[in-house]
Amino acid sequence: MFSFCLFFCLVLYLIMPFLLESFHIEPARQDLASTIFLGTAAVFSLELTLGGFRFVINGMHEFSKEKIVSTVAGLIEIAAILLFLYLGAGVKGLLYAFALRLVLETAGCWIIARTLLPSLSLSWRLISREHIRLFLGFGGKVQVLGILGIFLTAIDRLFITAIAGLAAGGMFEIGRKLPSTAGGISSSAFGPFLSTASHIEGQWAGEKPNAFPDRLKTYALIIAATLSLSIVPLFFLLPVQRWLPDAGPLFSLFAGSLTVFLFYLLKCRLKTENFLDSCELRRLYLNGIRFTNIVNSTLFVFLVAMAHPLMNAWVGKEYASAADVMIFLSIAYSIQLCTGPITMIFRGIDRNGRELEYMLVQVILMVIWIPAGTTAWGLVGSAAAIACSSIVSTLFLLWRSNNTFRIRFREFITGTFFPALVPLLPAVAVFTVSQIWSAEGRIMAGVQVLVCGVGYLLISVTLFWKIVLDSDEKSKALEMIPFKRKRNSLC
Repeated sequence: MFSFCLFFCLVLYLIMPFLLESFHIEPARQDLASTIFLGTAAVFSLELTLGGFRFVINGMHEFSKEKIVSTVAGLIEIAAILLFLYLGAGVKGLLYAFALRLVLETAGCWIIARTLLPSLSLSWRLISREHIRLFLGFGGKVQVLGILGIFLTAIDRLFITAIAGLAAGGMFEIGRKLPSTAGGISSSAFGPFLSTASHIEGQWAGEKPNAFPDRLKTYALIIAATLSLSIVPLFFLLPVQRWLPDAGPLFSLFAGSLTVFLFYLLKCRLKTENFLDSCELRRLYLNGIRFTNIVNSTLFVFLVAMAHPLMNAWVGKEYASAADVMIFLSIAYSIQLCTGPITMIFRGIDRNGRELEYMLVQVILMVIWIPAGTTAWGLVGSAAAIACSSIVSTLFLLWRSNNTFRIRFREFITGTFFPALVPLLPAVAVFTVSQIWSAEGRIMAGVQVLVCGVGYLLISVTLFWKIVLDSDEKSKALEMIPFKRKRNSLC
């Protein structure tokens, strides 16, 4: 990684005059821009080269130690930013503070990693062909998935701003902010699934080899079925109906029939694939989705129920359309986030292809449905298209993963989906209260949201405790309470 980063920094240094000219940077500021460009590249190169120690710590299941290091380094970075800005360092001060944070994180993770694994060392002599194969094989697939993930996070704003304008893009960002923030709460717990699945590993049953030509045929069927499905609703849109006034339903029926046929071929093909014969991985898979759905439903159902009061308290009633965007994105994120444990588990057992299939479905649907929805219904149409794309791609991954673990539909729904319905009851209650008590002004709207939020959370937690959690889960939850743990230690 050091070799790659060194090559990248060298190339960046050589093409710096071209970059400065392309970005139309004034001559007086070119020295500053060069420092920022090269300094940022050097700092990121340090993280890419030595940042793996944090994953060594996570692989040893010492997540709290890694979080302590990153939190302390982040607080020091904030203090350094204020100090450098006070000393007049300007934008360079932000770079210096960021570099200080990464150096402290790297040093802290290195010390902890050496404490956990005293034999850990770095040397050119330790590099082997097997390491290169893993770096370019597994690491390359992860990089491709990362690029697709970045593309998915930017594609919606790209289409919205291109079709509906910059103002619509800004409104979309406002509506996306709270669901995105809430999603960070769930996604922060996904890391342990990778290392746990890697430790368990599991056994594959069946006799079909996982050959590359077979995987290509599977990808081709998935892409064809997704493309045919994506054009089914397009013929019901008004702009398309103007071109095909009479033949629209016929084309939609043909595309739907083709989708069913291709999906049948895909189902027959996947029936012969190998499956995982591991009770531990199966339990990890079901429990991961179960608890993720519990957290997601608690967060996002409240955002849906209180979308308009929340938006009123945050930015005012003139941004009501952003609340509608938040409703659709909350639905999309709550469903999509349950894929986090699944993708981490498959990464842990070196089966990245499942995640690639899921992303291919999502990319195709978003590329086709977001422009169509934005053109037909504006900003709300684009948010609805994102929600539909997330739902369809997530359902596909769940179906694919359930086949891998040989989990029946009834077992999956009962264990992972039904618990997520519990917050609907308190959500209806707080929604009714918000409709009866129409708060005027941002301050009163904030009070309404706070009161309803506390009531909603208390009722949801009570219902989860009484209805959903079993005795083992309750005992585990009680063990996590700091006050109870302290009292038991004193006894």
